[in-house]
Amino acid sequence: MTRLFIQFYCGVLLILFIAWVIQAYVFRGTTEAQNISVIETALSGGALLARDEIAAGGIENFDETLAGIQARFAYPVSVVERSERSLSETLFQRLDEGEAVLAGESIYVSLTGTSRLVELGPLPRFVGPRRSDILLGLTSVFLLVALAIAILLRPIARQFRSVERTALAIAEGDFAARIEGTGRRRSLPIVGAFNTMADRVESLLRSQKELLQAVSHEFRTPLARIKFATELVRSADTDEKRNQRVDSIDDATDKLDDLVAELLNYTRTDEQSQVAPRERVSAKGIAMDAIGQHAPLHPDIEFEPPAGAEEIDLVTYEAGLVRALGNLVGNAGKYAQSKVRVTISNGSNRVQFLVEDDGPGIPPADRRFIFEPFHRLSGDSQPGTGLGLALVRRICRRLGGSVTVDDSPLGGAAFKIDLPQSLLPMPRHSMVPGRAAGR
Repeated sequence: MTRLFIQFYCGVLLILFIAWVIQAYVFRGTTEAQNISVIETALSGGALLARDEIAAGGIENFDETLAGIQARFAYPVSVVERSERSLSETLFQRLDEGEAVLAGESIYVSLTGTSRLVELGPLPRFVGPRRSDILLGLTSVFLLVALAIAILLRPIARQFRSVERTALAIAEGDFAARIEGTGRRRSLPIVGAFNTMADRVESLLRSQKELLQAVSHEFRTPLARIKFATELVRSADTDEKRNQRVDSIDDATDKLDDLVAELLNYTRTDEQSQVAPRERVSAKGIAMDAIGQHAPLHPDIEFEPPAGAEEIDLVTYEAGLVRALGNLVGNAGKYAQSKVRVTISNGSNRVQFLVEDDGPGIPPADRRFIFEPFHRLSGDSQPGTGLGLALVRRICRRLGGSVTVDDSPLGGAAFKIDLPQSLLPMPRHSMVPGRAAGR
């Protein structure tokens, strides 16, 4: 990170230096050229007049003529040989063409018919900054800007070094490492984003570790049943016993298959490789889809659809919401004695789905645990893997909402899903619908 900072700083200094050189070149090229042209135009008349007077006075009156001219001019006037002045070929060519040229601090004209030049100067110095003063000023500005950039970049570089150290610590296995606060200085947005990412990664790893431990425990039961039944198959002395034990193996295999399917659905809700599509859907349509999936599985149960919710729409991930609500409706159908009711309400830009049944309900002591993976109520004889409600909670969180449980006026449990009516922006998660699971 320090090397990156040095490279960046040197790059900025190089840009400033190039700008400084260009500025000096432009000033020298344009300003001096314009000044020379102005001086030559202003003083060429006097120089040409002096030349004409010297030529008209003749050689015999040269000293008198020159003395008279010097008396009228405010600066020295002299006649010199061409060889005494080091002028460029371009300037000599202009002199031969009869022009007055400025060279150094004097202006020259050619004395016609001779090898001499009429020199006016040194001329008075113009009021204004000298070239050295301008270069010194530009150099001072350059150094001041360089110092200011170094001061401004120092806290930024310090924060980036903190990001680098924390990232290396996480890469080495310290998932609790975070970027510490920077005191009074305002932290870069990347610092907060990095810490949020680190919290998310640590939470995911902890969740996966807990899930792996739970899965290992849940796999033991059907695997043990399969192993035990396989041993009994070998010792079966009749076809009837052998078929019963093969059926037991089939049942355990089906449970393993259901467990793997639910586990895949559960873990897919945390995938972040795709952006889940959001769309405007009818809340009542979602509820009717969930009821339509599970009502045929429980023909003895009355499923009461939501009434008066035709105008309630929401923008969300439809497949995920259908999956979550379907799990609740399926659970209610399994535990209800005669009736399941679904109601929908909205307010304050939120939508609530309430699924009630007239079954045995859920004891208050178990309500804080039922949304954990593989947690099932004691004495629960209904089929299931224990991932259904955990999946509902995970989907609701991905949709920006929550799920809670309470007592129902029907006598059983009442599960409520509370969601924002407009899910913007959509979380970067991919949720794949699957089969419903039990409590």
